[in-house]
Amino acid sequence: MKYKKYLDKLESIEGKTFIVTGANSGLGYQTTLDLAYKKARVIMACRNVDKAQLAKEKILLEVKDAKLDIYRYDQGNFKSIDKFVNEINNNFSHIDGLVCNAGVYYPKANYKTADGFELTFGTNYLGTYYLLKKINPLLEKSKAKVVIVTSLTGAFASKKTKIKDNEKLGRNKIYGYSKYCLSRLCYELDQKSENVEYFLTHPGICQTNIISSDQTGLPSFISKAGHYFLYIFVHHANKACLTSLLALTTKDNQKKFIKPRGPFAISGLPTRKKFPKYSNKEVVEETEEYLKGKQKNL
Repeated sequence: MKYKKYLDKLESIEGKTFIVTGANSGLGYQTTLDLAYKKARVIMACRNVDKAQLAKEKILLEVKDAKLDIYRYDQGNFKSIDKFVNEINNNFSHIDGLVCNAGVYYPKANYKTADGFELTFGTNYLGTYYLLKKINPLLEKSKAKVVIVTSLTGAFASKKTKIKDNEKLGRNKIYGYSKYCLSRLCYELDQKSENVEYFLTHPGICQTNIISSDQTGLPSFISKAGHYFLYIFVHHANKACLTSLLALTTKDNQKKFIKPRGPFAISGLPTRKKFPKYSNKEVVEETEEYLKGKQKNL
């Protein structure tokens, strides 16, 4: 277990229950592993249940007493999210935290979610938005912590683009825009929530399979080259995920933006900051208007 000393210094979360979306690979897998090491129970919310089972078995090899539950969760499908939330409400009376980690990058051209939205924006932002809306009563009752995982790209996204115009963006730009909207959502929900604490994290640039997943639209040679580049030159997901672990265990409710402390926040152990200024722009009303308008036309 890498970074064991760092994890041991964090506040105890033994016996607590957390949901991690996209828990079978990359950041989600490492976050799940670390939570299990800290003796928490983890609900693995995954699109592919078979891959989730393999991930669970791998974690059990390292943490033999890990408490892991697998639930099918497709963030690109509102009906799947509804079913997931219903199952969680039926089986759990209390949730201590939720890590909104699942997402896609550069999908194949013209791919849509099950509900007809552009796949990147529909999965990364709208799916997260819908999940938080549906599960909010349980989170409020539980006084839970929510971690929204964003990206360095969110800081450089187009700030003038309206949500209704998201499909006009190219496949690279729409990824950053989805993360920018998540940053805004995190800030607004944290300002308005009575009991839930929202934390915004970004992992820097790290080694994950996001550009080599089965959904990517990148040519295979670019995908492979990018994959090897990440594994050689940037920090591993087991360090990058520490931003989420710190968010779930910290008692600091003033500095809720957690990112790597290295140069340009590309890598390094986590550091706490205040929400970035670009997050301070309400997004919920604009999102609701877009969803209502879009669904009328589907």
